[in-house]
This record gives sequence, structure tokens and C-alpha cells, in this order.
Amino acid sequence: MSDPELTFTVGGLRRRAVIRLQGLNARLGAKAVQRRRKILQHGRLQLLPQAADVVVADKVATAHDVAIAERLLAAHHAAGRSAPALPPAAQRDDLWTMIASRQGSFAAILQRGDAHELATYLCNVSRHDGSVGITQGDAEYARIVNDRSYREFVALMAKDKLVSLAEAVGALPIENPEQGPLGEPIHYEAAEIVERICACVGIDVTPPDVDGGLLKIDTGRGLFGERDANAIYTAHLLRETARDRQAPRICEIGGGSGRVAYWSRRFGLTTYTLIDLPHVNVVQGYYALKSLPADEVSLYGEAPAGAAAGRLQILPDHATAELRTPLFDVVLNQDSFPEMNAATVEDYLGWIKVCCRGSLMSINHESKPPYGRDMVHVSVPEAIAVAGGFERVQRFSYWLRRGYVAELYRITR
Repeated sequence: MSDPELTFTVGGLRRRAVIRLQGLNARLGAKAVQRRRKILQHGRLQLLPQAADVVVADKVATAHDVAIAERLLAAHHAAGRSAPALPPAAQRDDLWTMIASRQGSFAAILQRGDAHELATYLCNVSRHDGSVGITQGDAEYARIVNDRSYREFVALMAKDKLVSLAEAVGALPIENPEQGPLGEPIHYEAAEIVERICACVGIDVTPPDVDGGLLKIDTGRGLFGERDANAIYTAHLLRETARDRQAPRICEIGGGSGRVAYWSRRFGLTTYTLIDLPHVNVVQGYYALKSLPADEVSLYGEAPAGAAAGRLQILPDHATAELRTPLFDVVLNQDSFPEMNAATVEDYLGWIKVCCRGSLMSINHESKPPYGRDMVHVSVPEAIAVAGGFERVQRFSYWLRRGYVAELYRITR
């Protein structure tokens, strides 16, 4: 027996809701439900909104994918040859040290250096260990496949992010708990929300179809995951921040899968540098080369660091030693500094003061949760207060994630 469905119109937007025969609360523990509800930005009335979830079908590696993998392997080997050898005392454990320990299969593939094997893996990296901490990962994939209630929550969260994106850019009015109707936006038809976002930001925001194995929602205007919505909004913020600069040069430290870099280019920010760990560069490079023309992407070793005007340049973290002059107008760090060792963040802040003549945009949490053995997440405002040389000019809640704050700092020296 299928679940009954209601369709109706409010405020010019169609709404669709499903009345589940067994509610979400009945399938999940009370504490888990409370925690997950706090993640969502929008109330749900008494009906469960429809979010048509789909695990993107596995992709089959093509000759083009193998050619991409060959470029990625060459860049990764170049990064390995140029990486400084650090004595044990200088090595810094952090959250990403722990994540790397869970990416053994990915590390082994990179070590073997077989382009076809790497291409096959990257086509569906969101269900493998190479995407742990980046998009989904193997354990998360298994949970989504085997736990229907959790899969429904992740899909609902993606719909929630899409609504928040629409509100953030002005495509939808934000609901007001003091007056007016509540709990309606999450029920709006996803296709209409996407259409309104496109009209508001001036570009088609349909994500590239390159995410084999990743859970998304089918909007009727493309497949969207929560990270797609986050990336579009962050790129939109970057465009607004750099609007008064001609041909602004952007640098992102810790770029995840490279989605913000992709959307920034779509918004016209074409000179963009990504700095991250060498193995994460491989994931970023694959996403970029699958979604952008090959000549618009420069990998490590293909051009001198900092000499890729008009292109997306992807560099390993130690390449900062090659960048020692004011090259950037805006440096972005999103959901990254808190996960690093405090000394590493201090080094980056010192480097930013040398290489950026404009602003630092930080989008991070400040909750400082503990992890590992006697380690806690870094607070960016606290680290900046210690480093000096930054003046905060803006601070506001990040629209798409509760508990995250967007801050803009002017670099004073």
C-alpha cells in the first residue's frame, strides 16, 4: 500500500506532502530525532515533506576518465616529490590525520598508479573511502543504503538546504515565527524552488552530473545534494564580497570536493586557487576536470604556482612555500580551519597576511568539540586574535547551516 499524498498551492508555489503510515519518530530513537530536527532550518507542520531521494547510479569509467586520471596521477606524484620531509617532532596530528587513516584503499590505489583503476574508483568516489570527510564515504554510503529512515533524513536535509539557499539569495521570502504562516517552505515543489534560484542569481544552478554513488534529491531540475546548495551559496557570497574588484583572485584553503571552486567560476570568479592535502587534490581535480573544460584547470606541476590567471589551479598544501607575494584578493576557509592543528592554522594565518592584500572569509563553527586523544577543534576568532593583523568587518549566521558563522576580516598587515 502506497503512502497517501497531498498537493496544494500556497503563495504561488505548489506544495506536496506525504502522510507516512509510520512516522519518522516511530522509526528513530527520540534523541536522534531531536538532534536531527535541530539541524533542519524549517518546520514541517504535521506532514512529512516529499524529498525524492536517489543514490546516483554508478558511473562507468570512459577513455576521458582515464585521461583525467593520468593527469591526476602525474600531479600527485609531483606533489609527493616536492613535499618536504618532516621529522617526527614536526608532524602535526589533527582530524585529517585521523581521516587519512581511514582512507587506506584510496592511498593504495594512488600508490599503485594505475590510471584505469583510479578512474574507475573516482567515478563513484562518494561510496568509497576516498570521500570520507569530503562528500560521503564508504561507511556513510552503507548506512544510507541499509537504513531507510536515515536515508530519508539525509534527503530531507538536502531539501532543507535548497530552501535555505532560496531564502539566502532572496528567491523565497523567509518565514517569520512572530507572524504569518509557519512550516510551509519545506513543502514547496523543488523544481519551482530551483527555478526561482536560477532567476535570482542569474545562472543555471543545476549541478554537474558527476557524483556516482552520492545520495541526492531529484528536483526535476537536476540532482541536488546538501553540499551542492552550500557550494552555490558560498560562491554567491564570494561574488558579492569581490564585486568591487576587477578580475578578483580567489584562494580557498581546504576546498572539499571542489564544488565552491566550480560554482565560483560559474559566477565569474575565474582566477581561483585551491590549496589542500595532496590526496584531496586528486578528488578535487577529478570533479573539476569532469565539470569544466580541460584547459581551464591547472594541476600541480603543470604551471608555476600562482601563475594560472583565468584558470582554476589546484595545489598541495606545501605549495604555499612557493607563494610568497601578494597574489590574492580574497582567501576563503570553509569548514576547514577548526579541523586542523592549531599550529597549522597559525602558519596559514601568517601566510595569508603575506599573500593576500584584501580579505579573509571564514565560514566555520566555533563549538570546539573534542576528538581523538586530547584534541579539540580550533576556534577561528580565537586563532585570529592571537595571530593579529586582521580586522573583522562582518559577522553573520551562515544561512545554510545552524551553528556556523560567516566572518569577513580585512587584512591590516
